[in-house]
Amino acid sequence: MAFGNRVRSALTTTVLATAATGFLAGCGSDDEQEQVAYCTNEDGEIVDDDYCDDDYRGGGGLFFLYLGAFRPGLPVGTVLPAGGTRVNPTDTAARQRYGLPATGKVSAGQRVTGGIGSGVGGGSGS
Repeated sequence: MAFGNRVRSALTTTVLATAATGFLAGCGSDDEQEQVAYCTNEDGEIVDDDYCDDDYRGGGGLFFLYLGAFRPGLPVGTVLPAGGTRVNPTDTAARQRYGLPATGKVSAGQRVTGGIGSGVGGGSGS
């Protein structure tokens, strides 16, 4: 079967465009790795969500929203492994940068996608 140059060119363009789309879709899924947020104390131990509500005024230590590729549904008292991202729960700008709501309580195990914190890293919000 003989094809003209125009048909061959159109087929090549279509095949390359399809391959590039598939490649980019595969790359995008790695960059947009799903993260899970938990409220933790300074030692990375999951605590009650109320401690990370942006309007919490209680005492007794430092608390963080800790994001990482953790399994959802972990109970209070679980110590999360190192390698996540800590976000100060009162820093509305940092919360938004990491794909969290600017204010309010973040539920334990809440899934977060996108944002700067979409890859597991050792950074911390201010």
